[in-house]
Amino acid sequence: MRIVRRYIPLILVGFMLAGCGFQLRGLGNYQMPASLSTMRVTVAGSQAANDPLRLAMEDALRVQAGVSIVQTADAPTLVITHENVDSQTLSVDASGKVAEYLLRYEIGFAVADAAGGEMTPPQTLRLQRDYRFNPLNVLAKEQEEANLKRELRRDALSQIVRRLARLKPAPSKPQDAKDAGQS
Repeated sequence: MRIVRRYIPLILVGFMLAGCGFQLRGLGNYQMPASLSTMRVTVAGSQAANDPLRLAMEDALRVQAGVSIVQTADAPTLVITHENVDSQTLSVDASGKVAEYLLRYEIGFAVADAAGGEMTPPQTLRLQRDYRFNPLNVLAKEQEEANLKRELRRDALSQIVRRLARLKPAPSKPQDAKDAGQS
């Protein structure tokens, strides 16, 4: 009986979370248009088979939207056009040393259909985070900056997946007058 009493609050919390519609983020709950259920990912200027940006984008598409990733040219292609990371000084302390940085992340992408036609125009995502810099703890701050860069990349790739999930299918082209007359 004590065991049951111990788990009742946990069960109640579970019911309350389920009742309010709570879902864990990133569990494949984005519904891609049928035209994007299979995709190829490329990074402009990179021929490496194990390009970290391409692999991260493929993982995001697979995990968050259930997209099948292929390497053949007969599928729509997500092209990562560029990725830039830079930092800017936000503030300095009384001795003139940097106290706070702004980290900026920018990524560009476009989607082309299997024939090479444009499915989306080129788009650019820009994200930024600021962080404090302590000159007495340089190694930890370098690690923090690397973690922030990873988080910015992950957030940007998730935003790309969400944007692709919102794409509307292209309207079908009207038939030519000749084709319509023969039907």
